[in-house]
Amino acid sequence: MKIDIVIPIYNESLFIKSFLDDLFKEKASLKLIKNIIVVDDGSTDPTPDIIKNYKNNKIILVRYLKNRGKGYAMKMGLETAKKAKADAVIFMDGDRQHNPKHLSKFIKSIDKYKIVFGYRNLTKTAPYFRKLGNKIAKYLFQTFFNIKRRDVLCGFMAIRKDVYDEIVWESNDYGVEIEISAIVGKKRIAFKEILIDTLYLDIKKGVTLVKAFFISLKIPYWYFKYK
Repeated sequence: MKIDIVIPIYNESLFIKSFLDDLFKEKASLKLIKNIIVVDDGSTDPTPDIIKNYKNNKIILVRYLKNRGKGYAMKMGLETAKKAKADAVIFMDGDRQHNPKHLSKFIKSIDKYKIVFGYRNLTKTAPYFRKLGNKIAKYLFQTFFNIKRRDVLCGFMAIRKDVYDEIVWESNDYGVEIEISAIVGKKRIAFKEILIDTLYLDIKKGVTLVKAFFISLKIPYWYFKYK
């Protein structure tokens, strides 16, 4: 099995170097990982220059100048992985929220399951709005989409190639993780969840309450679309 890692990024100069360093250390012992695909979603800080220093590590850099959103960057990464004939894709965030040490569990599980989701134990250290948003999302998704997920906002996930054509999302923004869960629930695709570390190095990033509200407005649309 050939597995590619897809990392959508936007202005991650504070964290991307340490994240990639940890990722390549982990990759050295994981022979199934072939390509590291970094999608720069129109960064305006030194992020692209930092990534260029990793040329010898065979990073595939996909870059465009206009910021289009996380969902769009994930689409571009998936298309690149398809062209490279990846048998599975693992999505990770480049802001160090996702610890590469968990990759071995994802790789082991994707051999048996078409979808593998990460989930976090949202403890007292997690920002309040994220815990609240996750609780609301979990309730709505269990009600409307018949999917019992512990953490519908987690972007650490793996998709196998035999469902590439089934997991096709429209969201170009942070709603992408929730829409993917909606698709999986409506299509009754078997999945596994893996516990990952809960890390919040920059509480300003991610889904705010305002973003969560507008994402929730899309739920009725997804309910009928993926019937």
